[in-house]
Amino acid sequence: MAFPLDTLSPDRRQLLAGLGAGAAALFAPSILRAQAPTPVKVAYGSVGYTWAVPYVAEAAGYWKDQNVELTTASFDSGRDALQALLTGSADFSASTDTPLVFAALNGLKPLAVINYSRYSRDMRIVVRSDVGVDPKTPASLKGRKIGTPVGTSGQYLLARYLDLAGLKPEDITVVNVAPGNLATTLARGDIDGFAWSSQAVAVADKQTGGKIVEMTLEGIEPFFQSHQLFLTTEKVLKEKPEAVTAALKALNAAEQRISTDPDWPALIAERIKTPAEQIRQATSTFTFKLGFDQRFLDDLVTEANWAIAARLAKAPEGDLRTLLRGLIADGPTKALYPDRVTLS
Repeated sequence: MAFPLDTLSPDRRQLLAGLGAGAAALFAPSILRAQAPTPVKVAYGSVGYTWAVPYVAEAAGYWKDQNVELTTASFDSGRDALQALLTGSADFSASTDTPLVFAALNGLKPLAVINYSRYSRDMRIVVRSDVGVDPKTPASLKGRKIGTPVGTSGQYLLARYLDLAGLKPEDITVVNVAPGNLATTLARGDIDGFAWSSQAVAVADKQTGGKIVEMTLEGIEPFFQSHQLFLTTEKVLKEKPEAVTAALKALNAAEQRISTDPDWPALIAERIKTPAEQIRQATSTFTFKLGFDQRFLDDLVTEANWAIAARLAKAPEGDLRTLLRGLIADGPTKALYPDRVTLS
């Protein structure tokens, strides 16, 4: 039996009004209810502190703060992670700039949507201490066999180091060695040295019983800078803009954590099986800062010209700088953090 509301007591009217509001909420548009998390997939090229910013974003819960349900996968190289992105298996690929350059020269179109850190000294060049190379004299590499994975940032560092040393590409022999085999190949004496990460150097030091030395990197900064990126696709930009916004906010929060919390390496130490103090020392030369500047584009052009000259890729039709500029999707960063984009 129904009763007119004006005949009921004030308490009954309040109760029925509350029930009505609750029923209305059940049928309200989804925007008025808690939204389902946005699924985001990130493909990493290897496992290591190179990806410190996104790793901190994961460990500190900054993706969850953006209502993201995150899935990650790690691959042996940035090229493999990029392949996952381009085939639609991932929304983002954590990569250095080298896979982006080679993709561009092969007619592919991944987009650099976030540039979150950079370094000049984490990649290293080491030699055996018994081959007569002076580690303080870059030019003493002349005539040596140096291993590195061909077509990677390791080979690019080596090429730029030759420029620093005043040597020509033909002054050394480049030996194509997979990252996981560099230490063993050096220990056997099949190569005189290698160009790769500081983590590989630590492994080689153990396998050779301390019989390696690092070449000086003094003055390398104008010649070499590696950029750490989140790559995505035009499809993700158009169909999942909320994922891009969430990524930017999560990585920005991680950047702030790194800059204010001296204990941040402990957040990722277990993830990458590296002691926190070693992470702190290794990343001391990193610049953790989201943004796009002119140096980034200049570095892409320089690396692309090197790849073409080394016959690792063909020159594209049209202007190279215009091509590469078109693969820098700085709009989302500029919308959220306009002062971080100084690229013309």
